[in-house]
Amino acid sequence: MPKKILAIDDENDVLLIIKTALLGEGYDVITASNGYDGLALAEDQQPDLILLDLRMPEMDGMEVLQQLRNNEKTENLAVIILTGISDKKKIREALDKGITYYIVKPFECQDLISKINLALQDIETNA
Repeated sequence: MPKKILAIDDENDVLLIIKTALLGEGYDVITASNGYDGLALAEDQQPDLILLDLRMPEMDGMEVLQQLRNNEKTENLAVIILTGISDKKKIREALDKGITYYIVKPFECQDLISKINLALQDIETNA
């Protein structure tokens, strides 16, 4: 059974790159183009891991992360931040909320895949 990854990003080209790269690695990929849809999919689909952009309209990634952590069904999901924000304060804030990795755009697909593989291995090791 392939691992399910939810990518939440308001940029469709980024979602397409992520989906193409991860499908090629055998992952099951679902996408959301805003925080509200992302939260609904996270609860409904129970992905193994979430890729989350911080800079999105309506609901930013930190708000999405906060709501994920405050929901019994999603509080323990692995989250990798994938964003154009390289501000050290934001990185620390995200790490304090229990994210697994913080990747700054532009990113290398192979680096993203490596981090996803490591995060999923950590989950299996700690299960």
